[in-house]
Amino acid sequence: MNRQMVLVGFLQAQNCTNLPSSWRHPDSRSDSMSADYYQEIARILEAGKFHMAFFDDRLAMPDRYGNDHAHTVEYGIRCVKMDPLIVLTAMGLVTDRLGLGATCSTTYYEPFDVARRFATLDLMSGGRAGWNVVTSLNDGEALNMGRDSHPEHDSRYDKADEFMEVVLGHWDTWEDGALIMDKTSGRFADPTKVKRLDHKGAAFKSRGPFTVPRSDQGHPVIIQAGASGRGQRFAGRGVR
Repeated sequence: MNRQMVLVGFLQAQNCTNLPSSWRHPDSRSDSMSADYYQEIARILEAGKFHMAFFDDRLAMPDRYGNDHAHTVEYGIRCVKMDPLIVLTAMGLVTDRLGLGATCSTTYYEPFDVARRFATLDLMSGGRAGWNVVTSLNDGEALNMGRDSHPEHDSRYDKADEFMEVVLGHWDTWEDGALIMDKTSGRFADPTKVKRLDHKGAAFKSRGPFTVPRSDQGHPVIIQAGASGRGQRFAGRGVR
């Protein structure tokens, strides 16, 4: 049986690659915070038959050593972290087939917000969006998002279970064929095919109705890379 290789370009919306000093190379571009920089990468990946451009993300600047960010900023050690979804939107404008994947945390966002962002990217890109589900990593992220410390490992995944339930629930509230867009009658959509979620759980409440219609593929691709036993159980729940 023939096997197919899947090629994913691992990217970061920042001033350097995984090698923190890469920005210093004489041939390295100095406009890593511009749309043109990422759009060139997108064109190269698509021309090279890559399946996806994928961005990791972190909601904090490296500052753990001495609780001081001065060294990080001075030497450009991943001190920039732009919003990968906005970067992916720019990349999607200059490509036709390249998948567009980004990391987004279930610990520090609201489900409705995440559902809307990725559903919008899915529509804007013609069904090419992918969400890498993470529960975040360190206390720096917690401090940036109004918390004193990062939640305990398994409790983060307990919350993530419900987070996914809400996101997937919202994505399913618009049925296939809900859009009518009949200019003569004035009917934009069939209200019998758009429902509220009315979720009330242990961690989240979210009413709806959801504000983004379904894309042709239904909803964005879900990616999850948890290596712990709890993370694997979370990933193994799958999606509807």
